[in-house]
Amino acid sequence: MMVLYYPLVMDHHVELAIKLRSLFVSLIHGFFVKAALEYDLGLARSYMAGHYVVEPLENSSDYCDVLRPAVDECNQVLGDPSGLTRLFLLFIGNRDRPDLYKHRKAGDRKIYSNTMTNASGLLISKFGSFLNFLRYKLTMDNSERGGSLKNIHAHYDLSNDLFTTFLDQETYMYSSAIYDAVKSPSTKKLVFGGSLEEAQWRKLDTLLDRAQIEPGMSLLDIGFGWGGLSIHAAKKYGCKVVGITLSVEQKALAEQRVRNAGLTEKVTFEVCDYRTFARRPENMGSFDRIVSCEMIEAVGHKHLGEFFWAVEQLLNPSGILVMEAITTPEMRYETYLRSTDFINTIIFPGSCCPSLHALVDAAYCNSCLTLEHVSNIGLHYARTLAEWRRRFNAAEQRVRKLGFDDIFLRVWNYYLTYCEAGFHSQTEHCLVLVFARQGCHAIQPLAETRAIVQAPTMSDSEVKKWLQEKIK
Repeated sequence: MMVLYYPLVMDHHVELAIKLRSLFVSLIHGFFVKAALEYDLGLARSYMAGHYVVEPLENSSDYCDVLRPAVDECNQVLGDPSGLTRLFLLFIGNRDRPDLYKHRKAGDRKIYSNTMTNASGLLISKFGSFLNFLRYKLTMDNSERGGSLKNIHAHYDLSNDLFTTFLDQETYMYSSAIYDAVKSPSTKKLVFGGSLEEAQWRKLDTLLDRAQIEPGMSLLDIGFGWGGLSIHAAKKYGCKVVGITLSVEQKALAEQRVRNAGLTEKVTFEVCDYRTFARRPENMGSFDRIVSCEMIEAVGHKHLGEFFWAVEQLLNPSGILVMEAITTPEMRYETYLRSTDFINTIIFPGSCCPSLHALVDAAYCNSCLTLEHVSNIGLHYARTLAEWRRRFNAAEQRVRKLGFDDIFLRVWNYYLTYCEAGFHSQTEHCLVLVFARQGCHAIQPLAETRAIVQAPTMSDSEVKKWLQEKIK
């Protein structure tokens, strides 16, 4: 094995999170072959095969407060999982170096490339990237007739027991939480407090608050996961909830949770494509509110219009759509559409994290819905993913008993750290969006002062006291 020393490029992204000045990566020769053949996907598959790990730092004080492994999280199979996050931040910092754009005009700073030009200078890397992109386009389309079902099955039907090893044990939400966070006056950075469970309850309340849910309303939950939001809406507001999904495994566990909560008369789940559901005459205009929590990523860019068309059919005239969406910044979106990555090829086949512009444009072209409110909770997602990773690795023996091997452990760690780096560097976003038709009086409470004006910043002493209370 070889140990390579990587000088760290301290740019505006990386210096937010990293104290250390180097990364030590242990490699075997197979790494170079895979990386040369498939570029970034080769890097992922090489880690999956065990060709390299990021070594833990010898001195624990070199870790920053945010990017550090949990106790006993580092091992021979994974190396230092948080080291992967640091490695990805290094790549992001090099990709987005300010000197690449400082002499360009504003309009020229957007990145337009494709799967060939986006790869390295090696011809074989360009060819490998092109083949991966071709496979993605030909075999992972989210069509109504089976494509979406196949792609959803590949991830969400892995095993309900697997997901319970790292999700919070109260809501089972597989999406970003919203932690209690304040800005430290001295560091100018956010400080996060509270448990994952508390943060997920806060997120559920936030989505329902944005939707202006009232008792007895009819609610459609598109992509209901394991039923956390549907159950909470029915229990807290007495809503009549219908949920649709394409995951058979998720539906089975979600229905069990509904029965356990005694809400079978309030909550109904169905395996059905959103487009098929919208075509049923009895569903037209029948829902007061629609919530879609991190489902839009499974729709695909060319099907975004179909999603908003479906929502238009299903919402009543004064209805509201609340969407939580992982989004790609506009600056990189065109390149993103012309290439593949680890997430949309291996983890979520066929997925696409749309830009905000793509969502608004799809709504404009295919519905009468207008974007009324936006919140960005991406930094909270970085914290959520780090906690999922720690819980997953702490449950390693449970995961192995479920039949998952070393390769899967590395795949899951690569996935969680890959995403954490994107949100931590703020080069990937998680938005809570509110859509409604013009003149919708139901969204007036979103103009309350508390929803517009930020609370006064705490002093250092107040932040210290706040942290002490959170730790208790």
